[in-house]
Amino acid sequence: MMKRAIYLTGLYLLPPAINGLRGGGLRPDREAELLRLLRRHRCLGGALRLFDEGGVAADYTFGQAGPKRAVTPGMAFRAASVSKMITAACVLKLAEQGKVDLDEDVNSSLPFLVRHPAAQEQPITLRQLMSHTAAINDGQAYQQGILTGAPASRVLQGDSYCSHLPGARWSYANLGAGLIACVLEGILKQGFEAIIQETLFAPLGVKASFYPQRIQAPLADAMRVLPPARRPGFDAAQRQARPLEAYERPDPEHRYTLAQGNCCLTADGLQTVLEALMRPGYLRADTLAMMRHPVADFGQRSAHLKQGLGIFQLNNPAISARPLYGHQGNAYGAVHAAFFEPQAGRGFIFLSTGASEARLAFLADVVADLLTLCFGEGAWPRTA
Repeated sequence: MMKRAIYLTGLYLLPPAINGLRGGGLRPDREAELLRLLRRHRCLGGALRLFDEGGVAADYTFGQAGPKRAVTPGMAFRAASVSKMITAACVLKLAEQGKVDLDEDVNSSLPFLVRHPAAQEQPITLRQLMSHTAAINDGQAYQQGILTGAPASRVLQGDSYCSHLPGARWSYANLGAGLIACVLEGILKQGFEAIIQETLFAPLGVKASFYPQRIQAPLADAMRVLPPARRPGFDAAQRQARPLEAYERPDPEHRYTLAQGNCCLTADGLQTVLEALMRPGYLRADTLAMMRHPVADFGQRSAHLKQGLGIFQLNNPAISARPLYGHQGNAYGAVHAAFFEPQAGRGFIFLSTGASEARLAFLADVVADLLTLCFGEGAWPRTA
């Protein structure tokens, strides 16, 4: 709590970065509150969209996408952990097609061993990786692996497992979610990018990629608000200038850094994915129910969140009278969120270039406040 208090004090000493909003859809009083909220959380820039069965209900852009660049409609963002939900949609489609088995031992398709040191005979499955119940941990070996490009086999030999056993409880892990790409490559003998393009993006007509170099739309930077950063943590131009690896070919030893956070897409693309998860069509009704069904709770991390397959269930009457489903993303200072309320067919997208990372529990304060503003009683701009 002391760290949070210090962070909030430093945050409020910073001048707001946003002067106004571009776009519309909310009532004037709600629009004014949105601007106050974004300024209070020191958002640097981004996009907010609400949609329902009638289409886009409210659409805004605001602030800066990077040095001397404004956020514009049609801009793409690196979606951070919202990517986990996108990856899960692909995996579930493959399961429907009979190409993967959610409960098969992942070791049957990998060139390296994924085994908890204290449970060498216990299988680890895609279902466990998707629900953060595989007892995998983001340790120093994982952090170093991201920087050095170490193979997954070496990363898993380090401090990459929890003290509890697989299936015992929830423990959020980027490494575990990243290994999903390795498993898919091992099974299908294709690169993860090719798999998700063929399975998810092409059928939905979404222009997106897990490689920034393949994004044709303007791509936003991401920058930390506090401590103030002089340079973007995610520099879009720099990332897009990197040599593009042979993404079509499988390379399970090195693809553990994609599926958990590297998807780049626009608000339009993200809306299309959310719509596919909101109602049967791309996925069957029973598959959607399985995806949303809580597998584990968040324990002390949150009293209001439960974990499905690549998706969160948010039950907080102070935010919404009905359960919300979706995912949050945080990386390089950017904070993102994509949630939907399936009964009324309403969806929410928030993509930022940087915002306050303060949080009381798992959800960032800015995400909780925005969800409350948009899903609270009488808040929706029109009847769905």
